[in-house]
Amino acid sequence: MDSNLHFSNNNKAHHGPSRHENHDNHTPSQSTPFLQTDDIVSGSRHVSISSGNSPEKEGNVPQVHSWPDTASRLRKRTAWTYLSLLWAVIVTFLPVIILFLGFAVLGLDGNNRSEFGDSIIELGKYGATAFPIMFAAIAARLFKAVALWRSEKGAKLGLLEQLVGSQSLGATVERFVLLGRFDILGAIVVLLWFLSPLGSQMSLRLLGLTSVDIISQSPIQYFNTTTPAGSMDINSGPGWDAFDAASTLQYDRPSLTAFVSANMIASTNVLKSPVDQWNNIKVPRLDVMASSADASDNPWVQVANDSSMTWASLSGLMIQSLNISGYSTFIIQTAYIDVTCSDAMQTRAGNKDGDNSFVDMLKSVGLAVHINNATSPFSGGTEESGSASLFLDTNSKAFTRFDAPQNLFYASRAALVTGTSDRIEVYNCSYTTPKIEGNVTCVGQDCAITQVRRWAAASSSPLQPPFNWVEFSNLLRFIPGSLGYPHSSTASPVDQYMLGSDAPFSLGYHSYAPDFSKISGADFGKRLTTLINTVWQANLAPFSIPLGSSANFNAKEDALGWFPTATTTATIVQTFEKAKYAANRSHAIILIVITVVLQICAIVGLVLKEMTRAPDILGYVSTMTRDNVHTAVSSGGNTLDGIERARYLSDMRVQLADARPADDVGHIVLRSVNNGNESRMGRLDKRRLYI
Repeated sequence: MDSNLHFSNNNKAHHGPSRHENHDNHTPSQSTPFLQTDDIVSGSRHVSISSGNSPEKEGNVPQVHSWPDTASRLRKRTAWTYLSLLWAVIVTFLPVIILFLGFAVLGLDGNNRSEFGDSIIELGKYGATAFPIMFAAIAARLFKAVALWRSEKGAKLGLLEQLVGSQSLGATVERFVLLGRFDILGAIVVLLWFLSPLGSQMSLRLLGLTSVDIISQSPIQYFNTTTPAGSMDINSGPGWDAFDAASTLQYDRPSLTAFVSANMIASTNVLKSPVDQWNNIKVPRLDVMASSADASDNPWVQVANDSSMTWASLSGLMIQSLNISGYSTFIIQTAYIDVTCSDAMQTRAGNKDGDNSFVDMLKSVGLAVHINNATSPFSGGTEESGSASLFLDTNSKAFTRFDAPQNLFYASRAALVTGTSDRIEVYNCSYTTPKIEGNVTCVGQDCAITQVRRWAAASSSPLQPPFNWVEFSNLLRFIPGSLGYPHSSTASPVDQYMLGSDAPFSLGYHSYAPDFSKISGADFGKRLTTLINTVWQANLAPFSIPLGSSANFNAKEDALGWFPTATTTATIVQTFEKAKYAANRSHAIILIVITVVLQICAIVGLVLKEMTRAPDILGYVSTMTRDNVHTAVSSGGNTLDGIERARYLSDMRVQLADARPADDVGHIVLRSVNNGNESRMGRLDKRRLYI
């Protein structure tokens, strides 16, 4: 038993007359240890109680320390009431935090990331948990305040039960249904409670981080193949490349051979990739992509992102490093040599019977490069011991007109050198120089041409070759030995490549018998296009292509690493991850509206609580001890709120019991009991009748 609650046998210890005073000095029967009657007669209540251990007996009423047993005014201010008021004010203005969160979210929408914004995101993580708790605290206080205020004015019991029982959404719906009060006020109370889960959901994902695209433009340089490297004059013109003179070719032959060979032995994935092994972008062949390439409206043609794409060269164009991690696009102008061939002509090398068909064919076409050794062109173009199994030549003595395609002959004696036949195949080809535009797309440093079209604004005709006569003749002399010179009884690696081999160096001494009769002129022209462009680009920048984007784009023309460049403008879209805030504005606005309603409810509840004069006794168990003859409570304490009364009587043991256990019909009351033995007597029995 708490020290504040004790029993006294001294009648003077309890102030005022006893509620259980026996006016006629009648002693109840000792055989009935329970309350016997609770009769209300003529406005007077007469209670018959048992003797013995009943706490209702005069002299056994427990005395409570500081129990207010004297008359006092309503709403007397004490330390407890001030503390309660302070707590009420704090709860009332809790919605201000949610309002701050909602308006902060709207204000941060679209702003750059900051410490303040990150703290708002962290605060929002607790919204879904904190909001329903706060809502319940405010709404429950409001409905109790309204109920107390209405009870002071006079109200229907059903209304008060609905209001007092509205302590949660579930309890509110339950009271609404069980009371059967399907009126407007009850519906408003239920709907108001439904704002709690709605506000909780709106608190989720209020603010997040989104990526930001910053668009800018920047000049960018790239490897230019659209202009001739040297003079168009047949005689000379200093070209800044390996083919501008025979002596220069001798110096640069090792590097050129190494470069072309490196492209030939690249992996299959690299050969089919839109970039070479140094991450330079390859140029697709527009002429073989789609029939729309020749359409009058000159549309962009999409480059296929698969292995079926045909590239003009095995090596690509160097692009100046952008030094960004974003997305960029730009358009380049470039050119390549496009070769088309007719099907192979077959001739014989000649024999002791005087069959000189090959020599006769050469005389008929007239060679320009091998003019001094027309009868033995296979050996006339070599710069080392041994001879190649092929040669290239043209019957154009000079570039004097550009209104017709230039001729090109490819002759192979691969079958002859392998000893399988004395047959020689000759392909009669022509070439042009298409000028195209490429739409380049880059993701960081990884670029590729994604669309191409004809360069309508090109200043030169496609029939104009990209080289002068000296360069062209040196180009034709170099190609047969560009992959090295094999044994005299083995077909050249160039021949093996033109036959379609993906590994032109792997055949070695034991070569199979080459058969060009199975290679159509169209397929042969595609392969010769790739080979010539690979060699020509190597000639223009033999020391720079392997450097990729780190090549020296600003080298002087007399420097070793110089190569022709062009400048374009790149549109750069840099994407910065999680750089700006993105607010769910609809969620934020709904949350603000609900919170404003909640704030109004909080203020109304606080005001009504302060306006009401009656003590707050609704909804407390301690209220059932007021004026209850079955509970051992001293007189007084009538002005106490329910929670204050409960604090005073917190150690009182009470029980819902039968006040008339000896009668045929029982009566259920809340009574105070002293111990466990007493609580076992008078327990409710579902088989009895009660009134």
